[in-house]
Amino acid sequence: MKNSKPVTNEAKQKVAQNSMRFNRFLVFRYITALFFFLNLYWSILSIAYWTIAGLIPIILMIMDAVILVEQTQKYWQQSNRLRVTKIGFWIQSAVNLVGMLFALIGQPQIIVPFMNQTGRWLLVGLFTLGLLICGYVQRKIWLIEHDQDKYLTYLKAFEGMGGK
Repeated sequence: MKNSKPVTNEAKQKVAQNSMRFNRFLVFRYITALFFFLNLYWSILSIAYWTIAGLIPIILMIMDAVILVEQTQKYWQQSNRLRVTKIGFWIQSAVNLVGMLFALIGQPQIIVPFMNQTGRWLLVGLFTLGLLICGYVQRKIWLIEHDQDKYLTYLKAFEGMGGK
């Protein structure tokens, strides 16, 4: 039989607090995963019509992976700084804006080679939705970095109660 120490209430509180602090960034992990899979789909479809623009979703997927690494580190590094996440979502915003502009001027195939004129309004809608999501993420980043997010209020209340 192993000699195991009983888990103390203090250790349970520490784990609960770490988990709650980690969950403060949960929305970023979900949205990054969404963009990762959308970019993966975009890159797979672009392979058949390979152009230099096909590198865009691949670069975005690499960037998404780097964002996920930063987010995973938040479990051990209790910081509200989100430098990589912020830069990554600015880049994603820029790509969405450029894609929307190309679709609006009637040249969607420049950035999305598997689409033609008939799908241009679908692309405008998708790129606009992507811009809105990126704007939401940037707002959440700003709130967290300035300690003005609602989740921090809940976390402080939890810690004030002794983590119970």
